[in-house]
Amino acid sequence: MSISSAGSLSRVSTSLRTYTLISQLQRSTLQIFQDEQRISSGQRLLSVGDDPIAAEKIARLMKSLEGQDQILTNIRSADGFLATADTAISEISDLLNDAARIASEQAGSLQSTEERTAQASVIEGIIAQLQNIGNRRYQNQYLFGGRNVDVLPLNDAAGRTTFAADQGDRRTVVDFASTLRFNLTTSELFGTREAVIGGDVAFDVQLNVDGRLSELRGANGTGIGLGQVQITETGPNVQFTVDFAGAETVRDVIARFNDAAAAAGSGLTLAINPADGTTLRVTPPGGSGIAISDVGSGTTAADLGIEQTVGAGVAINGLNLDRRMTLTTELGDLGAGGIALPSGMTITNGGVTRTVSFAGAATVQDVLNAINNSGVHVRARINDAGDGFELENLAAGTTLLIGENGGADAATLGLRTLAGSTPLSRLNNGRGIHPVDGNDLRITNANGVAFDVDLSGAVDVQDVLDAINTASTAAGAGVVADIAPNGAGLRLTGPAGPNPITVTSPNPPLSPVAGELGLDVTGTSTVLDGSQVGGFTQTGIFSALYRLRDGLLADDGADITQAGTLINEAQKRVANAAGQVGARSRDMQSRVTQLEDAVAATGTLLSELRDVDFVEAVARFQQAQTALQATLLTGSKTLNLSLLNYLQ
Repeated sequence: MSISSAGSLSRVSTSLRTYTLISQLQRSTLQIFQDEQRISSGQRLLSVGDDPIAAEKIARLMKSLEGQDQILTNIRSADGFLATADTAISEISDLLNDAARIASEQAGSLQSTEERTAQASVIEGIIAQLQNIGNRRYQNQYLFGGRNVDVLPLNDAAGRTTFAADQGDRRTVVDFASTLRFNLTTSELFGTREAVIGGDVAFDVQLNVDGRLSELRGANGTGIGLGQVQITETGPNVQFTVDFAGAETVRDVIARFNDAAAAAGSGLTLAINPADGTTLRVTPPGGSGIAISDVGSGTTAADLGIEQTVGAGVAINGLNLDRRMTLTTELGDLGAGGIALPSGMTITNGGVTRTVSFAGAATVQDVLNAINNSGVHVRARINDAGDGFELENLAAGTTLLIGENGGADAATLGLRTLAGSTPLSRLNNGRGIHPVDGNDLRITNANGVAFDVDLSGAVDVQDVLDAINTASTAAGAGVVADIAPNGAGLRLTGPAGPNPITVTSPNPPLSPVAGELGLDVTGTSTVLDGSQVGGFTQTGIFSALYRLRDGLLADDGADITQAGTLINEAQKRVANAAGQVGARSRDMQSRVTQLEDAVAATGTLLSELRDVDFVEAVARFQQAQTALQATLLTGSKTLNLSLLNYLQ
């Protein structure tokens, strides 16, 4: 009889049991180690492999949090900068209130010379305090120094307060896509750039084959968009496309057009128009017609001013590409035929006179360097329109005169102190002229021929010149009015005769205009050079205070009154500056609040992904310890076998 079995019997080897036990011990030990690491570090993930998706999110959040923290630091610093500036502006306002009170008290006729002299000393103290405030620092940076925060904004290089600060904006990043301005310049606070000399000559800057396209405003005033242009030469019916993408200079544009035309078998050529030097011309061969248009939504042909269709044998004359003047612009490109500066010019500022030579100057930068390095405390630059020169007086309260040095260089550059476009209100240090009803001048030439001039309605110097010359012509006097070469007065020239040219008021003493125009002086029989009534004085707080001080010292009630008016205007400027700073500070504080909330939210999300749950981690740690103890106990029993146990 056979014996049957209900199932298979198997035997587990000692080596397998040992391997299994060791593996379990390793897993339990590793789990305990990892839980210990998580509990001690507070980090849920010990390596990227623990949770790759969460690890990637954590990396992004940490980078975002780092950027937010830096932006928050920047904004707080900018707000501190603004708070310090606000305090400085408040102090300036108080000092101006004191100055305005002195001007008001001293404007009358009852004050003694001694009293005014004493008050002049007070004004000098106010000027010194304002200069110290203007040089105030925050975190070792000059508050009102513009972008150049390491250069002293105000100094005494000219014997009076002289401006040396940069006038650029300082901005700080307030989010990942935008910035906000947080500084105030000396110009905005002290009012030094409201008026400048120059800009009287607007140059039609000529195209240059090596000129960059970025210098061109284009026919539409929006620059040159670079894309494809389609050209058709009718007659032979040749059509081709030119791709201007990547072109950098006018030469590139011309070369691409002409190369494409030649490759297509067209005889069209593109060049700078020699008739004006400011446009492009497309010239057809023989009797061909031309049609040029942009491809798709491009604007290249329109921007280049050549998007036109013309009949047989007619060239396309483009529109003015309006090239801007830059530092590298050659003097030969300023207007048709360029400009020459063979004589130089003279600059007098306060008690310093210099002759500026332009010998060897080839570019706009050379001209500016010659002027700015002349040592007369002026700053010349390209005007905002990009078509001329302008110049500011850096020294407060000094009279600036720019005239010729035997030639016409100052007039060529449009920098003479007095020009036809100079407002009459700027004459006589801002007092202007005061015409009366009826005639204001009676001019008599050397031969006794007299004529009267009515200046009612005159606005600028050119109006005065035109009125004199028109009246002279009508009277047959032969007297010609112009601006004197010294750049700050008027000149009358006339035919020779036995007497000098004279200028009086036809209704004395009703009209003061002869004196206000500087023409109440003695001339020769052929020339009368008026006094320099057109000197230029810097605007702003310091100039107003110097005028008040000088008026007090000179016991001049009119100057004291005028200075008081200027100080009142300065007070409005400072109040406006305080408003700007306050608005910027409020904006910064609002950004701080928003960003602090964003940082907190980012930190919370990061904590949820990165930080360990201590309750859960401790529970897992205890479970791992229990499992390890159980494994060790089991191992001690299963592996502690005798030979007999093994055989059984």
